[in-house]
Amino acid sequence: MHQVYTFIKPLSASLYSRFSIVLLSLTIALSGCGEESSGGSGFTDLGRDEPIIVDAALATDVFDDRPDGITTTFVVDVDDRVFLWILWSNVEKQHTVEVSWFSPEDDLDGPPFRSEEQLLTSTTGDKITWFYIDLPDNTGDWFVQIHLDDLFQRSYWFQVV
Repeated sequence: MHQVYTFIKPLSASLYSRFSIVLLSLTIALSGCGEESSGGSGFTDLGRDEPIIVDAALATDVFDDRPDGITTTFVVDVDDRVFLWILWSNVEKQHTVEVSWFSPEDDLDGPPFRSEEQLLTSTTGDKITWFYIDLPDNTGDWFVQIHLDDLFQRSYWFQVV
């Protein structure tokens, strides 16, 4: 019976280990040397004493307190109105919701195409509100902003074609 011997030189193993460490260090150093940040994150607690938007949608109608025909593209001579439907939670006090609609011609620092306010109160803590504008003839990119007690909440972009 023949015996097979395997010899590993300690020097070569050490050389490969050193080479791997140098290569790994070089890879880490080069991948972390960029001047621009490639990401980030953030977090907040939702248990604050202010209402929050749970869901919102742009739609062609509101039926049985639900958005119907959810879309971001509205067609002149086909659609009659643009609805903004909002589901709120954590409504405990009286608040003012303001919605401002901006046409493609409106300057962001100027007055909006249309603006409307509603008082927001609830006996259950939840509330559904909706706003609408009659579909204008101005085609292009529109957007609508939502403010709660003069604080910006969200904005939505939509097209009129």
